[in-house]
Amino acid sequence: MQILENSWVLMLSPAIFIFFVFKHRLAFRFVLLTAAFFLFGNLTASSLRAFDDIYIYRYLVWALTDIIWMALIAYWGIKDKVYLWQCVIGQLVVIGAPILQLFRLVDRHSWDLAYSTVIYQTLMPFINIATVVVCYLPLIILFTKQGSVRSKRENSSP
Repeated sequence: MQILENSWVLMLSPAIFIFFVFKHRLAFRFVLLTAAFFLFGNLTASSLRAFDDIYIYRYLVWALTDIIWMALIAYWGIKDKVYLWQCVIGQLVVIGAPILQLFRLVDRHSWDLAYSTVIYQTLMPFINIATVVVCYLPLIILFTKQGSVRSKRENSSP
């Protein structure tokens, strides 16, 4: 689990490199912003946990970080800086994260249910994995486009 938490940026590194090399700007922006937010979260997590001994601020900061990511991606989607379809899928995947963060906060301080621990520890890695998958989705388009161009060339040669 610890390896996964610290390697989200490393998992996105091949996508950053490929999109940069192929000058795939829309996908590059999406994956770069996502990697920056993963990196920010990774760099601030330990100090936030050390500061927040009452388990309030960490969930608020993490929920706010997810909402800011969603807002930036939505803005870039509207301005055609990232793919709109990738923006929408990213929003649908990540919307669960701030809801889950706030649910965890309320549960720890008001309800004291044991369910939130299991739900939180199960769903947050899945949300992060799904976010990484969304970052890689333009590769399918990139490779299918190259495959269709290659097959057209082969079919048109005498």
